[in-house]
Amino acid sequence: MNVLISLDGLSHKLFAQRASQFVRNGYSYCKKMITTFPSVTFSAHATVITGNHPDKHSVFDNVVSHAQTLERIELYGDHDSLCNETLHKQTIFYSLAKHGLTSCCIHWPLTTGNSYIQHLVTESSSKKKLQESVSVDEIDKEALRETIQAIESQTYDFIATRLIGYDALSHQHGKESVEATEYLDRLFAHINQVEMSLKKSKQPYNLLLFSDHGQSDIEAFFYPNEILAQSRWREQASAKQIRFVADGSGALLFYSSLDSQQNKEVMEYFRELPEVNQFYERTGETASVYQPVGILDLNHRVCGEDIAFPEQPKYTEMKSLHGYHPSQVDEMNGFMVCLGDQLENGKIIEESRLEHIVPTIAQLFQISHPCDGTKINDVIREYK
Repeated sequence: MNVLISLDGLSHKLFAQRASQFVRNGYSYCKKMITTFPSVTFSAHATVITGNHPDKHSVFDNVVSHAQTLERIELYGDHDSLCNETLHKQTIFYSLAKHGLTSCCIHWPLTTGNSYIQHLVTESSSKKKLQESVSVDEIDKEALRETIQAIESQTYDFIATRLIGYDALSHQHGKESVEATEYLDRLFAHINQVEMSLKKSKQPYNLLLFSDHGQSDIEAFFYPNEILAQSRWREQASAKQIRFVADGSGALLFYSSLDSQQNKEVMEYFRELPEVNQFYERTGETASVYQPVGILDLNHRVCGEDIAFPEQPKYTEMKSLHGYHPSQVDEMNGFMVCLGDQLENGKIIEESRLEHIVPTIAQLFQISHPCDGTKINDVIREYK
């Protein structure tokens, strides 16, 4: 049995303060897992579970836009614009099913309707089950219960679970707030319960823990659509020919139906603004209708929102965020620790990438999984 658990939002820098307890217990430790850009939950989790880059799985952010209509689409709740068969067939669940292996998936983004998962528990279904306004602690406890039940049933070959509590509390209170820091103790207690259940099963297992991205505290806010509305592109913005989309992030996707030269002029204009780190033009071909023309990367500690008048800011009370380019803001990157029968004991690796996780799991199963990533040989025992 192979178990993959996502500790949403915990940066490699903060985890490093607690990593020694895992290494002492025999876990191998990758100090830094390079995340996606933008460094956000949906893009990172799609990259992990497929092993592909956003150009291939098309999940560019938590919020995207249709490149032709410029309709804003929030992926929360697994919107079927991207949560569909095209994405599902890129996942490790599909490769496992082709080889007659079974999967359980708990609270992982963009998995609704994935027929290659034998037992699927979505975050939205758990919220409905728990009823009323539930805390992130209760949601994670539900994920823990489902995970342990799946292990004890010995029904599934692969289990993938996401724990959301630390990320949510960091957004609300700050990445190193008392609330977020105290929650880490509960989070690691959850992991200990999972490990104990695996050992109790007396079956061979591999347990891989990772984080999808980190967090950074906020000092300023930036509203690029409002800037467009007051610029020489105000008519095009009003006609919905050009827009930025994001959901309280350090980066915003840029969509436009203007010609290439006009887009370049917009990018140059924004590059000169003091809140902007860089404006990356998207290059390369993709069949996705959700590919942006560019990605606006903000300076560290600046939070971007895609509101336009008369909309009001939603995130002025938010304390921490992510989204920045991981090469520019290092705390956006995650980590990985792993323990198991097929894994090295106490191996330390300096750096790897999120897209390499699923090829590593495929190697543990001895199956093929075509994707952009490659297996992390240093943690697999047969690759000494």
